Amino acid sequence: MNGLSNAGRWVLGLAIAAIGAISLFFGEYVSGLQPLPADLPGHAPIALASGAALLLCGLGMLFRRTPRVAALGLAALMLLACATIHLPILLQNVHVGYSWVRLFEPLAFAGAALALAAGLGWRPKHAATTTAIGRWLFGISLPVFAATHFIYPDIVASLIPAWIPARLFLAYFTGAAHLCAGLAIMSNVLARLAATLAGAMYASWALILHVPRVAADTGNQGEATSLFMAVALCGAAWIIGGAVGSAATARRVPSYA
Repeated sequence: MNGLSNAGRWVLGLAIAAIGAISLFFGEYVSGLQPLPADLPGHAPIALASGAALLLCGLGMLFRRTPRVAALGLAALMLLACATIHLPILLQNVHVGYSWVRLFEPLAFAGAALALAAGLGWRPKHAATTTAIGRWLFGISLPVFAATHFIYPDIVASLIPAWIPARLFLAYFTGAAHLCAGLAIMSNVLARLAATLAGAMYASWALILHVPRVAADTGNQGEATSLFMAVALCGAAWIIGGAVGSAATARRVPSYA
């Protein structure tokens, strides 16, 4: 595992662990990942179980002996949420932009988790295939995020702090950045650079947009979760960048075995 992937592993692991801990603290689902009805039978136990699962997956990615198992566990959780929660909601609300984001955010995390697991000791053939799947799952999510910036620019601009000028321009610019990064990652052309810059963009959002909002409303579960979702996207992007960089290096190195 190279330095970029390792940094992404730490960032993603800490962020997922924090999201799980927040869920446990409030005793509620993670609204951005699990938009389940409040009157669902067994609400509290399921919420606590899902929070504990996220916490364990996040922490497991940080320990020396468990990152691959934890990454596969996270990928399974995210894909399960996509199939059983987000996809049905999307099919009933295809014209609602946030329904698309809620599906493709966990899909992006699943892609990064698969790419991370692939880089932790699998056979080269299996690792290459799994990395490609992870790259595509992450890459295809970014144009969806871009679309929301283009369709709802005023809403995106309203989230940018008032002291930053040209907020509407930045809403369109970050949408274009998502689109370009997604196309680069899916095509595997300048994918490492695109993923690295995308991760830096998400890190800047966490610091500039989300930290002040959390500081202004420390008891708000949604704001705290949104902060660590941005951090998790940063880590996921860096994992993808490191994975495609490692794959490109491996292809250039001849084998004399």
